Formats: sequence, C-alpha cells, structure tokens
Amino acid sequence: MFKKALAHQSNATPIRSSARRQLIAAVLAQYPSCLEPGVADDGPSEKELGKVLVPEGVRMGSFETSAGIEGTMYFDQEGDPLWMTFGRNSKEYIPTLSLLSLPLPHPPLPILQIHHPIPPPLLTGAPLFVPALRNLSRLWYIPDVPEGGIVAFAISEKNDLDVSYIGIGRVVAKGGVRGAVERRLQKLRSDTDVDEGKFCEVLCIKDDHLWEISSKPTLPTFPLPIPRQALAPPPQSTAGPSSSNVSEVQNNVAKMAISDTPKAPSNLSASDISTLLSLALLQTLSPESASSPSFPIPASQLYSGFILPNRPAYIPKDQRDDVVIAKSEWKKLAKWMKEASKEGLIKIKDSKGEITVQSCDVNHPSIQGHTTFVTIAEDDAKAAKRAAREAAAVGDGSVTGKGKRRELEVEELWKPGPGAVSFWEAAGVDKASLNPAHSLKTALDEYLVKRKLVDDRDHRLVKLDDELGRAVGAKNPTGQVMARDEVLRRLRAGVTWSVSIGGTVRKGPLQPITMAVKTRQGRKTVTIVTGLETFGVDIEEFAEELRKLCAGSASIQPLTGSSPKLNLQEIMVQGPQVKVITEALVEKGIPKRWIKEVEGGKRK
Repeated sequence: MFKKALAHQSNATPIRSSARRQLIAAVLAQYPSCLEPGVADDGPSEKELGKVLVPEGVRMGSFETSAGIEGTMYFDQEGDPLWMTFGRNSKEYIPTLSLLSLPLPHPPLPILQIHHPIPPPLLTGAPLFVPALRNLSRLWYIPDVPEGGIVAFAISEKNDLDVSYIGIGRVVAKGGVRGAVERRLQKLRSDTDVDEGKFCEVLCIKDDHLWEISSKPTLPTFPLPIPRQALAPPPQSTAGPSSSNVSEVQNNVAKMAISDTPKAPSNLSASDISTLLSLALLQTLSPESASSPSFPIPASQLYSGFILPNRPAYIPKDQRDDVVIAKSEWKKLAKWMKEASKEGLIKIKDSKGEITVQSCDVNHPSIQGHTTFVTIAEDDAKAAKRAAREAAAVGDGSVTGKGKRRELEVEELWKPGPGAVSFWEAAGVDKASLNPAHSLKTALDEYLVKRKLVDDRDHRLVKLDDELGRAVGAKNPTGQVMARDEVLRRLRAGVTWSVSIGGTVRKGPLQPITMAVKTRQGRKTVTIVTGLETFGVDIEEFAEELRKLCAGSASIQPLTGSSPKLNLQEIMVQGPQVKVITEALVEKGIPKRWIKEVEGGKRK
C-alpha cells in the first residue's frame, strides 16, 4: 500500500478534545483485546490505556497513495503515524507499526507468524500467500480470523516463538484464515494443484514509505501468544499435558478435514529425518522424477543439488531445515552413500575420501515401488510463479481460478463544484460526499419538482430561479427558460468528477480506452490503442500479448500530444485489429462500455 511515496499528504492539524475522546472510544470498541477481561488489577485502566493509544496532542491529516487511494492518518506530537483509515468517512481504524511498538498490555491484533526471511515480493507490494505462514503443524498458534479481518505479521530471526512485528495486513482469502489453511493442507495431502489464491493484502510493512516517514521505533521482541480464538486448542492446559488433551487436538484437526495430512512430527527424531532423506533419494533416482541427475556425479553435488530439493513438500516449512544429513542417523554423507551402495541402489567410487556416485539401479525394488510426491523444489516453484502473477496483477482486479479476470467494477462519482455549492445544498446534496453519477439527474429532478420549475406546457423546458441560474451560469436567471437537457449538461460540467475502478477511487473524469485505425504512407493500416494506464494494464505485457494474438508487430511509443511528465504511452499494432484488441481487453476484465473505437486519419 505504501511501497511508493504518497501522491498527496495534507498538513496534520490537532483534533479537538471531544474528537479525541470519540476516537479513543472507537478504537477500544474495535479492539477489545486491548482491555482483555480477567487481567490483573495492576494493569492500566481504560483511561490510562486511552492515553497510550491516542495520546494528547494527536493530529489528523489526509493522504493519497501513489495508487490513488485516499485516507486519513493520525499522528502523535513527534510526527509518528499511529492510526490510519482508508476511504472517505471510514470508521475502521487500523494501527501502524509505530502504534504496535508502544508498551501495550495486550496485542490489539491477531498475530500471524511468517517465515524469516520474508518473501522479497512482499516488499514490492505483492500480497502474502499461505506458504509463507508458519506453525501449520501447530494450529493453536494460528488465529481464526474471518475474511476482511485485520492481522499483524510477525517474524523470528531464529524461526522460534520469540517474534517481533514486521507488518500489518487484511485477510482476503475466501473463508478467512481457516479456509486458506484448509486449502493449503488439502493441496499437500492430495498432491493436486489447488488454487489457493491470495491470503493477505499487505497494508503496511517495515521499510515501506509509511515506515520511512516515522521515527523508525524499535519493534519489541515478545513470545508469540496463543490466540483466544485459534484454529485448534493447545495440546495441553494449565493442568499439564494429558492424553485427553492430545485427543482433543486430534479431533479438532479432524473436523478441519486435515487430520490425514502427511506431515512430519512436531519434533523430528534422527530416525524420522533418515526416513525423509531416504524418500528424497528414491525420488531423485526415480525415472519419473522431474529432476534427475546425470552420472557420474560427486556425492556432495547429488546431495545439495538433487536430494535436498527433492525432500517431500509436506514437511512443514519450520522443520525443513532440520531434515539434513547432519541431524540424521548417518551424520555423515559418506556413510549414507556407502550404506545405499551396499543396498544396491547406487554404485560409488571412493577416491581419497571423495565419494562419486557412478550410477544407479533403476530396477531396484525400492525404486520400482516408489510413489512420487510433490517436492520442496516444485512447491517453491509454484509459489514463486503464483507470487509473480499476483504481484503483476496488483491493482488490476481479481483473477478467477481459470485465469480469466472478473470484470472490473467501474463507477463514476461526483461531488458539487465550488461554483454551485449553494444550489446543491438547496437540493439536499452534501458538498463533501462522493455520489454515483445517476444521482445527479435524480437530485435535479427532485429540485425542479419541489420548486415547481418545470414548464407546464413543455416538460422539456425548466424555469430558472436564482440558485439554479447561478449554477448553470445564466447572467439574469429570473424569468429565463432553458432546456432540461442543457441544464443537466451544464450541471455535469460544473461538478468535480472522480472514478472508482475496482474499489480504488481516483480523481478526475474517466477516459475510456480508445482504438483508432489509421492509414500510414504506403497504404498500410495500423491500430493505435491509448488510455491503458487508467485501467492498470501493463503496457509492455499487453504489447507482447498483442504480438502473439495479431501475429504481427506491436510497438510502444509516447502518446502523441501528451506531456512527457505524464509518461503516457500508446501501442501501435500492425493491421486493423479492433476486434482482437477488444476481446483481449475484455478478457482482462475491462468492461466493454469503456472500450471505444474512434475515427482515424492518415498518419504520416
């Protein structure tokens, strides 16, 4: 959300004491965990906690992100952002990392621990995917958050349970956290390509622009708490571990339809690690393996380049680092290779302590009876491809399971312009709110009926009063008559227009994507496509797509007549390709009514 500098940020001004009290009440109502019932009496009172969450002297300012998303931010006296909202008049207050760095008695947000180091695409604005989530084998550490809920991201540099905050996001997965985890474990169980989709939208993260404008406070390290509402209860209660506790966990996991998921035990023994490495070796040597070595090959290269990537993907990510030769029963790679040679799986050559694997017996019963599985390398490759696709699709709209985009929701919005505020107030329209396009005509009709300004003999004409006359720019409005369509046209021209594309509000009227077939010298025709930037279409990718669809050239050039500062571009495609281009744009989710063909001329 804040991967780039803000497009606009107003000066922050102090809020009134009454507004501060209302903000404290709203925050405590939205995050009741801050005052968790049953805490010790020596904890902070509601008044004391309010001073921490919303300190005295708090200031408020509006902002607009580089993507055109508007919002409000609340700063402390030092200028650190503490709370933010997205959208006009939103009452959903979202804490920032600066707020989470404060000494709070309880975490205000449910916490999701993700793997360290964090996936690099997160730092470039990409969403979070389930494979980055830790504790899939310990569901009592994963909060049960519904779709649309706000969560905090935390990491541990040692990949243990001592964590620190790293970011804040919104759960966008269907079915919330529970649904996303179920789909993830179903995929691991069945080895099928289940479309998991996006898990969380990243609202802010450490080192983004929001972090840069703060004082970069130290984010404390704390033990990962067990959430009050987790995906499964913890394996033991305060009375100590018992078989009934373990049975209860197993029953709850079974209800989630993941009890039969192949996974490593919570604490892998040396025997377990040896078994998993043996499976990885059989996967490597199998003729059906997607990644097989060429012999002869040094044992160290076979181990690092093939065996480790071919470990089963159902090993939880927080335990994969344990499945290595040093923690197995063999301890040394040479000992394992010699044992595998004695079993007849491979033939080796020992030269001054250096083991070289000469060949393998593909007819060995262990290899013949081996059933292939999804490997860590394959799982990582799928996650990387999906992350790359989603990163490229940020801001472009949702994608269905079949790869075809859902149609973008495009809505024109307006608010009264400065020259006709008094008329719109008389018509009952709030001067600060954004209204759908159809409401403009409705407001005018209601005003005309209420003031009895419709011409009795011809309803296509209206009489102008002082307010309406000033709004449409009439010099002497009293007694004048004007066509209703002309009044509507002038009113539309006098308001301030914005547009909502896929839920993102941008200022200014919406211009459609235009296509013009033009004739160049030599009687060659080309199709010029402009206006793609407004709908978030990647121009370079779309040009490459058109080269394939049209089986011809498609070049990118600066938009003729536009300012270089705007960095607007157009695509010139060989031949008359209006139909093909229209279908390609509709496939991307662009509504057909926003794709126009205009008259072309000769291009020299």
